[in-house]
Amino acid sequence: MAGQFVPIPDWFAQDNEDCGIAVADLTGDGTLDVVVLKVDNPAGQNTGNYRIGHGLAADGTVGEWGPWLEVPDWWGWENQGAGIALGDLNGNGRPDLVVFLVDNPAGQNQGYYRIGRDLAPDGTVTGGWTAWQQVPDWFGWENQGADICMTRLDGQPVLVVMTVDNPDAQNSGQFRLAKGLAADCSVAEWTPWVAIPDWWGWENQGAGLTVADLDGDGRPELIVFAIDNPQGENGGVYTVGWGLDGSGHCVDGWSRWSRVPDWGFWENQGAAVAVLPHADGAPRMVLCAIDNPEGVNAGYLRVLDVETDLTNAATEGTWRILDFGTEINPVHAALLYTGDVLFFAGSGNDPDRLNAHDFRTRVWHYPNPGLDAPATPIDLFCTGQAFLPDGRLLAVGGTKQYDPFYGLRDALLFDPRTLTWNAQPDMSYGRWYPTLAALKTGEVVAVSGLGDEGFLSETPELFDPETLTWSTLPVPGPIPMYAHLVLLADGRVFYTGGQYGTDNGMRPSIWDTATGAVTEVPGLFDPESRNQSTSVLLPPAQSQQVMLLGGGFVDPHGPGRATADTRIADLAAAAPAYRAGPPMMHARMHVCAVILPDRTVLAAGGSAMEEMADMVPPHAEIYDPVAGTWSATAPQRVARLYHSVALVTPDGKVVTAGSNPMRKTEELRIEVFWPPYLFKGSRPEFEMSTVALEYGAELTLTTTAAVREVSLMHPTSCTHSCDNNQRLIDLPITPAAPGTLTVAMPSNPALAPPGWYLLVVVDANGIPSTGRWLRLNPATPSPV
Repeated sequence: MAGQFVPIPDWFAQDNEDCGIAVADLTGDGTLDVVVLKVDNPAGQNTGNYRIGHGLAADGTVGEWGPWLEVPDWWGWENQGAGIALGDLNGNGRPDLVVFLVDNPAGQNQGYYRIGRDLAPDGTVTGGWTAWQQVPDWFGWENQGADICMTRLDGQPVLVVMTVDNPDAQNSGQFRLAKGLAADCSVAEWTPWVAIPDWWGWENQGAGLTVADLDGDGRPELIVFAIDNPQGENGGVYTVGWGLDGSGHCVDGWSRWSRVPDWGFWENQGAAVAVLPHADGAPRMVLCAIDNPEGVNAGYLRVLDVETDLTNAATEGTWRILDFGTEINPVHAALLYTGDVLFFAGSGNDPDRLNAHDFRTRVWHYPNPGLDAPATPIDLFCTGQAFLPDGRLLAVGGTKQYDPFYGLRDALLFDPRTLTWNAQPDMSYGRWYPTLAALKTGEVVAVSGLGDEGFLSETPELFDPETLTWSTLPVPGPIPMYAHLVLLADGRVFYTGGQYGTDNGMRPSIWDTATGAVTEVPGLFDPESRNQSTSVLLPPAQSQQVMLLGGGFVDPHGPGRATADTRIADLAAAAPAYRAGPPMMHARMHVCAVILPDRTVLAAGGSAMEEMADMVPPHAEIYDPVAGTWSATAPQRVARLYHSVALVTPDGKVVTAGSNPMRKTEELRIEVFWPPYLFKGSRPEFEMSTVALEYGAELTLTTTAAVREVSLMHPTSCTHSCDNNQRLIDLPITPAAPGTLTVAMPSNPALAPPGWYLLVVVDANGIPSTGRWLRLNPATPSPV
């Protein structure tokens, strides 16, 4: 339950420049004590003063307060932030007091810290004070709050430093780590500054941070607090950064900002936060805040529960933003068999980049922070893409010129081992907005797209990965741009009726690529309303059920409205036809559909009207093909519109990135969805007898889990709401010896085209394992 603000007695100063707070058992009697710092700002030199409160209770009251003590040799006439932290830095069993401040001279600000060694229970520093030390590479010429806290990472003490930068625009909160802080103030390594995502406030009047293990996984979380200062009453807000590690990032992402109820202050002059351990094991926040009324200021404590995104995670999952971004707007994305995530954009909807030959690719070594930037030889903006059997990604076409758009004839292969693009023979036709689909032979068919003179390229071409050559195929009709194509179990290809733009008068149909013959699949409601829809082969692939989701009209006079309609076609039926599926909870175009390892489908992103960020659905939603129902996820935070992507990772999370509602406008934030199954218990683990198998072969799995099902998942490769190749294949299982299963590989390459897959085990509780890479029917095994 939320508490109330409790006054700190004998507060002095009419003007403060921040405060600090730390909590520990200083007397060794099993009760908690609190240390409070305040910065007094009289006319002239500032002063830092601290005091000890013994017996901090769960309601924020303190049994007995000691006197105010002065931090000697305080630095600065104008401070714009301060903080304190406690930690045993020399290993003698007694706490050391770390004091921190921000000096605000004319020009660049600067942060300083010092250590008072061996803090006694009465607050005196018995081991002496170190000299003040500069925090290197300080951030900001104007700061509006700062703080520090102590934790341990990789077996060494770590000081976490945070500050709020106050430029002429939106503020930003930044943090960094001082790894290996010693009692003499030396630091083994400083990590770079990292921005806290979606910082709150254009004017802040204090900020704080602390650490606690909120999910019990043995890693600390960062709790970051800020005071927003709008016109009127202020507001206290906080966010949680999950999984702080030695890289200097919260690698599991950041939760939504939560508001402190009943804040009650209109002007503040500082804030800080610490953690109060609780008897039931759930940590609680202890806030320190300075009120700035007319006359003498007042300091307050308040204890309250930490609201986290775990509360409903087992039913809704949760969305978290990472504290690093894609660096480019990822128009195209693919999960490589190395586990890396490939983003590429070419010129990225910026004609100036085309003219400057500034083409861009990034490789994210998921889940670790940081990206590589391989050279990109041509403008891979709006290409088609598909995986080859050896795991290389084929990308064809791209942008020859803007306005009007002409397509390139180029073809490239991206090699996951060398992280390089390698040129292949050109196609016969230019293609901008083409579609690629892998066939049962491992060959790849390329269709549609605007040619190198701006007209639709109607002749399909076939890429042979063995000879690295192209050949033309019979024309099935004017297949639209970015047409959704699904390989069926009989080897033919189904055009679902989804695409970018209009359908060119071509209705959903099954296409025999060898002859060019097409068989129409009737029943699609309002076929002209499927612009920027998405299509998915519902899991498992053996069902041959294809769902077409959402989309909207192409409106030449303005943005088109989206639909929530879904349609399902049973392609295994004697006379396939679309029937109505359950409508989504929200109308969506620019929507991405991702098959999850528990055999459900996530529909994420989109808008109720084309390119309208203010009409974004509040939630993604999950479709259960067995129950035939949709359920809402926790709210997304980032609008994902045109040129956005979504892909499932080997650990079962979903990465969403990109959005490009206006030319040159690029969305660089990464938001990751943690599905509900990640919060329902421990995940099954397994070992497998090999990583490469032929069709029809058997695989031996060893596991202690009660196994419900085993699946192959084709890695995601997506662009423009389109992923033609994702699929999940059910693998029959037979119990062998105790803890051992025999798993049969598919015998039909049209059901599972040759290449790399993630093998996933799902236990009796519906919890999937982390996926393990397996290559199906490799001609020559590649290094793993």
